[in-house]
Amino acid sequence: MNHHHRIVVAAGSLALLASAACSAEEQSLDALPSYNSLDDVRQAVSDHLECQDDPPSPTDVMGDHGQIPTESLKCTLSVEIFHFESPDARNETYALLASTADDDGSVYFVEGRNWFVVDYAEAAVGGADSRPTDLAALAEALGARYSEVK
Repeated sequence: MNHHHRIVVAAGSLALLASAACSAEEQSLDALPSYNSLDDVRQAVSDHLECQDDPPSPTDVMGDHGQIPTESLKCTLSVEIFHFESPDARNETYALLASTADDDGSVYFVEGRNWFVVDYAEAAVGGADSRPTDLAALAEALGARYSEVK
């Protein structure tokens, strides 16, 4: 059975978080690896992570003004691969997914210039699997940045 997760965020503080993160990280993002397509990112990730043969449907990421233009696919129930055409869509999606971290769990990212892999197994939207995937090893293998949001 396929499940769609819809992430909706209120305006205000999250928009400020996204814009602050954008200016501070923009320069360092330039040094990170990029891929031409979601399929290229998927291939690179699947060389290092075991993705399900029949993964769940991707997440519909909803911002203040509707669905954010992203391309994504699930690797597992809680690990998702994203590719972005614009830095704004990347930053807004990152901020929305990071905001799902709570007192009981973190959200983990492997970040590239125009893509990221997120594991929200510990967060409420992650669902059944509460053990995060070792994304630090993936980040090292891909020359990407690893981060944990608490």
